[in-house]
Amino acid sequence: MQQLNVQQYLDGRPLSGKQWLVFVLGVLIILADGLDSGAIGFIAPSLLQDWGIDKPALKPVLSGSLVGMAIGALVAGPLADRFGRKWVVIASTVLFGLFTVISGFATNTTELAIYRFITGLGLGAAMPNIATLVAEYMPAHRRATMVNLMFCAFPLGITLGGLLAAKIIPAAGWEHMLMYCGVFPLVLAAVLLFALPESIQFLLTRGRQASAQKIVSSIDSSIDFSKTELVLPELKGNNNAGVALIISKPYFLSTAMLWLCCFMSLLVFYLLTSWMPVLLKQAGFTTEQYSLIAAIFPFGGVFGTAVIGWAMDKFQANKALMVVYFISAILMVITGWFASDIILFGVIIFLAGAGLVGAQSSLPALTALFYPVQGRAAGVSWMHGIGRMGAIFGAFFEAQIFAWNLSLSQVFMFLGVPVLISALALWVKSRDTSVVNQEPVVSNELQKN
Repeated sequence: MQQLNVQQYLDGRPLSGKQWLVFVLGVLIILADGLDSGAIGFIAPSLLQDWGIDKPALKPVLSGSLVGMAIGALVAGPLADRFGRKWVVIASTVLFGLFTVISGFATNTTELAIYRFITGLGLGAAMPNIATLVAEYMPAHRRATMVNLMFCAFPLGITLGGLLAAKIIPAAGWEHMLMYCGVFPLVLAAVLLFALPESIQFLLTRGRQASAQKIVSSIDSSIDFSKTELVLPELKGNNNAGVALIISKPYFLSTAMLWLCCFMSLLVFYLLTSWMPVLLKQAGFTTEQYSLIAAIFPFGGVFGTAVIGWAMDKFQANKALMVVYFISAILMVITGWFASDIILFGVIIFLAGAGLVGAQSSLPALTALFYPVQGRAAGVSWMHGIGRMGAIFGAFFEAQIFAWNLSLSQVFMFLGVPVLISALALWVKSRDTSVVNQEPVVSNELQKN
């Protein structure tokens, strides 16, 4: 029986309808993730008013979701490498959709914190695993572009949440806002059950030739794949899988640098997205001004994510992302210098968001490109999980920044340091030569029916 290297085959042909379907489903999952992740921020003012509580009382609710995301990512990656990407994605989508709905029935902050923690488990598990699945269906020369385009749906989901909140909360209350946000992923999960295929690469690692051949046949029906043995690139010198692979000696240094990069990047991202309005208000900006500027920062990430994905495919992915982080660090340092000119300040904030948010959204694509299929889901998920710890640290670290009474310029200069560390981490990764190369299996030319 002749052999076909699946990755070489996908790399050498245009995208099929099946691959576009996987991409669109991935976009919808990330959109739902952004919608449900941002929902708690939109209902917070109503919670303070309805429950008669102050802002510190909401901290367990906000941090509970972040902790859940970190744990969900750490647990789900190894599960996806063992049981499959599809079922982990579906289960996590059901989990965060169901508990977003249940959150609408909370009567106090303790209940809501527990519900949001469980919601976070699903949110944290869904994002890295759908990124892994979509990456495995894309050709190598378009992988970063397509994965990054998919991640553009996350800030769009947050934006959609804002539009829904403006309509639903005044008319029906915050409870209905959560219920509407939760129903969408539940409906989507039902669609995924029938429409989302399993990873071809995962099926082959489990020896499920017939299932893999069926999916490849749906990509190209002109070839009889039942007479072809589908194979993967061989991983020379390393028999580990999952977490054991990503922390094994050849991969350890680069793995640690990806974790450090994501940790520092998310620290700054969550601190700014959560507390930028407060910082700008203290600096003398009006409500209209700081609301607009705070929205510009993540919106810049939509454009940055798309452009960076293209650059990663056109140039060396790690170096392209490293350069973006270096530029973002510079933009962070100089941002506060232009606070007196609202237009110029908004432009710099947009560019900083394009760089930092775009780079952060590009890390899953970089990680998926770096690890072989045997540890890809664990690699992407653990990078996300460790990074979420940076987000948790940033949420608590903001109190210390306010205690220092720093000026706006000093705050942005201070935040430039973690971004610079992210860039340096990718520089160290680029110098690591210990990773074992994957040798492709030579395949015979396929005969058409």
